[in-house]
Amino acid sequence: MNELTVLMHLLSKKVSNSQIGATQEEILNSINVKDKNKAIYFQNIINNLSNYLKPLGLQVRFNPLNSYWYISFDSDTTELLSVNPFKGNPRLAATLFCILISCFNSSGETTIQKIKELRKKKGVLDDIKELQKMGFLHHDRNLNRVSLTPLVGYLIDLEKLFLKIALKLKS
Repeated sequence: MNELTVLMHLLSKKVSNSQIGATQEEILNSINVKDKNKAIYFQNIINNLSNYLKPLGLQVRFNPLNSYWYISFDSDTTELLSVNPFKGNPRLAATLFCILISCFNSSGETTIQKIKELRKKKGVLDDIKELQKMGFLHHDRNLNRVSLTPLVGYLIDLEKLFLKIALKLKS
């Protein structure tokens, strides 16, 4: 197998229901790179693969929630063809957004109370249960804590989201 075949396999493999792709370490081990310039080599092969896939409407992306690299559709293509995972239910999107903000504010976990405060709604438990069924989050009922799954990082371009938020706050 050549490097391209190995990379395509690793970056498109489904690890679990909420994870696809591979970490930088897994990729470097699979293609047997062990020298001291492996970070530079890794960036070169990722950039080369990304350039190779661009005409096909694919791109190599990074999920910051679990540090996995994966292959996805080009964002321009996905915006044209995207399907709303919330099936026209904006309250779920609003609740997920509040959980996202609260989790990033609280080192990855948040409480139901913080979500209620941000969402300004008392009844967010039904939304949380529904989002958990969809695979977006984990809800620990004993501790009353909520955390995001890596699935969120695959479906939402977090970098773009936070950049837009920062630009809105600045203006």
